[in-house]
Amino acid sequence: MVKIDFKSGFVNLVGIPNSGKSTLINKLVGRKISIVSHKVQTTRFCIRGICNFHLSNKLKSQIIFVDTPGIFLPKRRLEKAMVRAVWSELNLTDKVVFIHDVLKKLDKNTKEIIEKIFQIKSDVILVLNKIDLLPKEILLKKISDINNLYNFEETFLISAKNGSGCNKLLEYLAIKMPEHSFFYDENTISDLPKSILASEITREKLFKNLNQELPYNLTVETEKWVINTDKSINIQQTIYINKQSYKPIILGKQGQNIKRIGNLARKELEKLLDCKIHLFLYVKFKKNWMDDLSKYSSIGLNYNA
Repeated sequence: MVKIDFKSGFVNLVGIPNSGKSTLINKLVGRKISIVSHKVQTTRFCIRGICNFHLSNKLKSQIIFVDTPGIFLPKRRLEKAMVRAVWSELNLTDKVVFIHDVLKKLDKNTKEIIEKIFQIKSDVILVLNKIDLLPKEILLKKISDINNLYNFEETFLISAKNGSGCNKLLEYLAIKMPEHSFFYDENTISDLPKSILASEITREKLFKNLNQELPYNLTVETEKWVINTDKSINIQQTIYINKQSYKPIILGKQGQNIKRIGNLARKELEKLLDCKIHLFLYVKFKKNWMDDLSKYSSIGLNYNA
């Protein structure tokens, strides 16, 4: 029998909002575990995605990717809790990957974030995303400019959307993982409970379909999860809003908006869970939901951050 050696470790994906972290983790894991939206601060808590990589017939590597909220200057309690979670995770990780959207400038805020990351971890990996959207000469200058400023361990050029460059990044990280038995079973792709994933899918559909009108500060909770005798699942979710004026936006004329959003969420959940889904959505006004301790503890955020 061939003796198999194992590597296993944690890789933190960090960056400013909308840099492509969630799209990248979904691509690397090979399945959707983190929602994606053009709306800033879509990811609110740390999500772990597990990727198993065979380096050879004698060596296997498990990479636990941690998708974190985008780093920004927080103002409200929820925002402070989100950003605190990012910095806390950095202390526990084996490798840090800083993702930068090459279409964006390397502004003062971004530089401050990179410098703060280097204060915590000295071996930071740079991933430049959306390289397919820039002319080669402009891209080369951006690569040169950022690498002249910081001593990154390695630089990777990728397109998280189409997967270009992602395999090279994956192989590099697999090699860099420390020798350790697997932390997760090989069939596990995420530590995210299905009920929270379902809530996140609905929240994504809300953002994508009501992007201009819908405020950032709403949340979705899965209140009931009932498995029927035919293996179908009844899911009841509540969309919490902190202003009454948001309710007609979500419902739409004669309930058309929420019906469309419910259908889209249901179809994606059926694909992800591989079974029939009966999804029931309700909208409730709760003025101070962002100050509700239970809303934080359920997703692992520190209420007092």
